[in-house]
Amino acid sequence: MERRSDIASDPAVRPARALGSGALARLGRACGGILVAMYAVGMMTGCAGNERMRASIDAYSHGAYPLAAEQVTHELDAAAQDRTDGLLTKLEAGMILAAAGEGGRSSDAFRSADEAMWQYLDSEPEVRISEITAALLTNQTVIPYRGTATDRIMCSVYQALNFMADGNLEAAGVSLRRSYEWQRDAVERRAKEIENLESEARAHGERKGYDLSRALDDPRTRSDLDSAYGPIREMQAYADYAIPYASYMQGLQQMMTGRADAASQATVVFRKVAGMLPESDRGPVESDAREAEDASIGKRPAPTVHIILESGMAPSLHEFRISVPIYSRSVPYVGAAFPVLHLEQPGPSGFSVVSGGSRAEASLLTDMDRVIAADLNARLPAIIALTVASSGAKAVATYFLQDAARNTSKDAAIAVAIGGLIYQAVVNHADLRIWRTLPKRVYLARIAAPESGMLTIELEDGQRIGPIAVESDGATVVHLRVPGRGATPAVRTMRFPR
Repeated sequence: MERRSDIASDPAVRPARALGSGALARLGRACGGILVAMYAVGMMTGCAGNERMRASIDAYSHGAYPLAAEQVTHELDAAAQDRTDGLLTKLEAGMILAAAGEGGRSSDAFRSADEAMWQYLDSEPEVRISEITAALLTNQTVIPYRGTATDRIMCSVYQALNFMADGNLEAAGVSLRRSYEWQRDAVERRAKEIENLESEARAHGERKGYDLSRALDDPRTRSDLDSAYGPIREMQAYADYAIPYASYMQGLQQMMTGRADAASQATVVFRKVAGMLPESDRGPVESDAREAEDASIGKRPAPTVHIILESGMAPSLHEFRISVPIYSRSVPYVGAAFPVLHLEQPGPSGFSVVSGGSRAEASLLTDMDRVIAADLNARLPAIIALTVASSGAKAVATYFLQDAARNTSKDAAIAVAIGGLIYQAVVNHADLRIWRTLPKRVYLARIAAPESGMLTIELEDGQRIGPIAVESDGATVVHLRVPGRGATPAVRTMRFPR
């Protein structure tokens, strides 16, 4: 049975029921101003951070790091006043500035991003009820971007890399411990928060007079969603929000300190990382585990060079639309827009390290597509429920406003109908915000430090990097970033002499 009384009691609809014919006629004359206002709302809710940063991200993807850094600097100035997308701007800027060789400014951007996210660790809620209400009236881009679990973990990893590049192993250790705290927080809290968001969306549907549960369980809806999300749902997480790259960097930092107790901890970490990887990719990490175990009982580690390649770029989010039945006789179907991952083209799929007569091949350390997809999969139930609830609420409210106007004047009814359609078209957009400059894949190789103190790296796409100066008696980390095949590599060498 249709629940017209529930909808008519909505504060957004009730005033229209009370309007006289003169007021509704004036609504028709004011239609132009209404449409302009609706268009402005749509522009404000539809302009997400990735769109504004398209130029700087595009320059970065082609290896034009100085140009990307120049462009992102302007975005950083605006980010300080941007409560909605400012965090995402800082994350992108941190990556771009590091690739451009501006480590200090990169650290500042990541520090600011980390401080913005840290307040949500064991304290403030991820999403407030007032923000959910606003999202249901417009779309989810009005909710401030506070970072995904992956964002938070990787922000700490990149800050640690900046510290290591400055030779500050102690500060790097603090950042990497923070990345672990973020992982633990995600395991403990994310499931409950996602469940709460989904419950709030379902309750909203009940209050507005349509059946969200039936809409989500509808066979056609499920088929459409499975078609869009099926490939992504098959990309399984490593384990409980764990990211092998993040854990590996923690073990590496512990080894670099030279302390026996830290080497003991590194042994455990390296073995954990090896357990996340297929047997064919475990070689370098298992070698690190054996060396860490030896160091924990006082043996002197052999001089070693670790080479890390971050290849390609993280997925983008694209929008897809479907019609969803909401089981209300007034509005049988609504159009809903959802975000779906689009996997980007790969960068170099590995590399070789050459030094004198020695050669080492890279292994895959982390598939970041898999990490990001698993993170999105965990949030999908809430994203889908909020999207359908929002689309349904706007469609039902528009119907009853139009119904009220129809009883008084044709012009008023037309004005309300057009205004409602424009409003829904303008604000019914998916939230496409995502950290684009994260890598697609992370590769790892290790090689005994050459006596010559020089080595060369040969990328799979044919580029040759070097010779690179490394420590012949100590440890070296060579960090490479290649966002796309043929893009100029961004190279950082971190040397730790004995």
